Amino acid sequence: MPDRTALPAETLPRAYLHTIDLCVLRYCRDSHALQILLNRREAEPFAGHWALPGIVVNGGVEDLTLADAVERLRQSSKVGMPLAWIEQVGTVGDAFRDPRCWSSSTFYLAIVSEPVQLAEHQRFFPLQDVADASSKLPFDHNQLVAAVQDRLLSKSLYSSLPLMFLGNEFSAPEAVNIFSLVLERPVLKTSIRQRLLKMTEAGHLQETGRKKSGDGGRPQATVENLKPASLYLFDRCFLE
Repeated sequence: MPDRTALPAETLPRAYLHTIDLCVLRYCRDSHALQILLNRREAEPFAGHWALPGIVVNGGVEDLTLADAVERLRQSSKVGMPLAWIEQVGTVGDAFRDPRCWSSSTFYLAIVSEPVQLAEHQRFFPLQDVADASSKLPFDHNQLVAAVQDRLLSKSLYSSLPLMFLGNEFSAPEAVNIFSLVLERPVLKTSIRQRLLKMTEAGHLQETGRKKSGDGGRPQATVENLKPASLYLFDRCFLE
């Protein structure tokens, strides 16, 4: 019997793979739509197809924790951008999702709020088209995106999560627009203003004294997010 442990790791047949996959979302103001970052795959399987940015845990680089692997992916050329928010959504796995072997994936919801420069192998696609599989992705990536979209909607019912799309300074009308977009229904201006007031009283927001152009060109007062890495949890759901 040959000594298989003496072979380089990349030449050994894999019986199992665990990957990290990031669903990086942004708000496109031009199209007033949510978009998701995809990468054109270079390697087989599915070379040339658009897919979620992902890496194999301990795939040639030691990852001591899942957080280490996530940060390695964020810094890689597959993402390479600052993230305003990131949270783990779930883990899936079976013998069929990857043609190479039995595999599992821990996947994440991430949000980018600042303009970014994309590489040739990167592109933002409409989130809805990917979530409903109008734009088909390899592996089970469409299902992962659908789960992330569900998490975004459900968490936005009771938290300030949609504000992560707007960066650290925004106006009340912008907050109304992003909540309405994420929740897929019109949101009352008074409801949003009450929530912004609660966040201000709790020390999460403060008025800047500045204004920016809004709908119809009218200047709108802005607020600053004092705790950009934290979510505010409201005491009432939007559906109540």
